[in-house]
Amino acid sequence: MKNKIQPKLSIGIPVYNGEKFIQKCLNSILNQTFTNFEIILSDNASTDSTTSICQEYANKDERILFIKQKSTGTRASNYNFVLEQSKSEYFMWASADDIWHPEFIEKNLMFLETHHDFVGSTSEVELFTGIWNENDVSKFKNIQPKKKYEWVHPLIGTFEEKVKFLFNFRKFEYMYAIFRTNHLKKYIIKEFMTWEVPLILNVLKYGNLNVENGVMMFKYMGGKTDPDHYKKLFTTTKNYWGYSTLASLFPFVPLTFHVFNVVGPKIFLKHLLKRFIMDNYRAERLVLLDIFSK
Repeated sequence: MKNKIQPKLSIGIPVYNGEKFIQKCLNSILNQTFTNFEIILSDNASTDSTTSICQEYANKDERILFIKQKSTGTRASNYNFVLEQSKSEYFMWASADDIWHPEFIEKNLMFLETHHDFVGSTSEVELFTGIWNENDVSKFKNIQPKKKYEWVHPLIGTFEEKVKFLFNFRKFEYMYAIFRTNHLKKYIIKEFMTWEVPLILNVLKYGNLNVENGVMMFKYMGGKTDPDHYKKLFTTTKNYWGYSTLASLFPFVPLTFHVFNVVGPKIFLKHLLKRFIMDNYRAERLVLLDIFSK
């Protein structure tokens, strides 16, 4: 019996009620020029047609491992789950509503294979708000960004230098980069607002993060039909994200403690303390305005 070749890359796709997007996401990954990968597709007990769509794709392509969870867990638990299943050298999370240029994996893996001091690599990012349609593939023909390093920027230097730059940059769209798996597995994601920030910080302890030239990731940012969505912090965290009342009253406190633990007291007090005091103050104002405006 012929042994199965170990894939170079594992792509973890945590999904819940993603029937509008999951097919286009899977198609864009299956159409990659680099093909030595596996897809770990975890359905968080969806209640729409996501399960049947995922099962259909898994039946057609042996690179797809499909798992249907028995009950709906937290978003963070599903992200941890797909990472835990990976035994490949490299790992990449894929959001079920995003789209990738066909050369995204190939170009980023080629870079990591020749730059061992880098722990991760991604590309420039473009945001979109509508449903991705067939005409949108025309974006693949011209991948020049409208503004260089608008959403991501190379993170290079000492750990302290990278932390300082990242929080001055104030953009954290690195979650869906390609990473070296062993470094990702040293941190367990916890469920709280902006939980991806301490994850990225932890990874940066082990190396630099590259950004390839050109837009090769198209990130969905739609669904916010309420123009005051960003102001309704208490309502969003409690009703939409399902956080407890206490967590919704103090939404940025868990993030503050997790960042403190990852970067250490010296870097936190030197570079981040004032920023986190202000961010927590602004968050509490939004929480109170949301509660008392009802």
